[in-house]
Amino acid sequence: MSISRVTTSYMRNQALGYLNTNMSLLSSLQQTLSSGQNINAPSDNPVGLTRILTLSNTLKSDERYSSNVQDSIAEVNTADNAISSMVSLIQRAQELTTQAANFTNNQDGRNAIGLEIDQIINQLVQLGNTDIGGKYIFGGFKTDGPPFSRTGDDVTYTGNPTTESWEREVEIARGVKVTINVNGADMMGNSTVAVGPPVTVGGSGIFRTLVQLKQNLADSSNPTQLADIRTRLDELTTNMNTVLSKQSIIGATSNRLSLTQDRIDERKSILTQEFASIQDIDMPSLITNINQQQNVFEASLNITGRLMQSSLLNYLR
Repeated sequence: MSISRVTTSYMRNQALGYLNTNMSLLSSLQQTLSSGQNINAPSDNPVGLTRILTLSNTLKSDERYSSNVQDSIAEVNTADNAISSMVSLIQRAQELTTQAANFTNNQDGRNAIGLEIDQIINQLVQLGNTDIGGKYIFGGFKTDGPPFSRTGDDVTYTGNPTTESWEREVEIARGVKVTINVNGADMMGNSTVAVGPPVTVGGSGIFRTLVQLKQNLADSSNPTQLADIRTRLDELTTNMNTVLSKQSIIGATSNRLSLTQDRIDERKSILTQEFASIQDIDMPSLITNINQQQNVFEASLNITGRLMQSSLLNYLR
């Protein structure tokens, strides 16, 4: 049986090694305390670091999607308010048309109604040019200028027509896009007036109906005036249904965006908690560990100091 010799040099080297190890552990704990984070280097927790990077990327992506959703909600709500005002104006036009078609209503009364119809046309043009932050929302992709303009009784649409690409899509989740606008021309139409005799009104939608109604109200010499006015009343019902269908699309989009934002907020809360559970320090536990490691380091320092002072004279005493 052989006995290995333990030299003073070996003991000193061992003591210095333990001292360095304890000092490194204490330094690491102090660094964690200073940073307030459990992971300060990849070697601290490789698995935890990978998870943190994944959570961080997901949170950043959700932040971008949330920004898209919030901007879209602002736009669709603006569109919904504008369309609600359009509906109110069309309802007023229906009331006025009903009055004008009444046999007891004389021509002076119809002329007055014509003046109000003219103002309704102006208000509808203004609503068709609704913008949010300088972006005109009913012009398709042409958002930098008003899509509707009126010259005399001609109402012109200069946005993207339905025959072109006009749907503005927004990404609200990975691979998920939603159209946030409706086509202004499809919803409101346009009007063109050709001077006669007789005066003819072309175009489509609510603008064509109202301009034609205005002409009918002023045409007192026409024996079919009342019948023509009643025809406009039927057309207004059709126009109303068209506008309401667009409002239902906007409403459905608004609901979808709101639900998406709720899901993003809920996931953010969950992921943030998970992120904190990995990265945030447990202050009481960390302070306890630092105090314990401080005691160990001081003990190692004391023992190492004694070993370093040892000499042949110490053993001869």
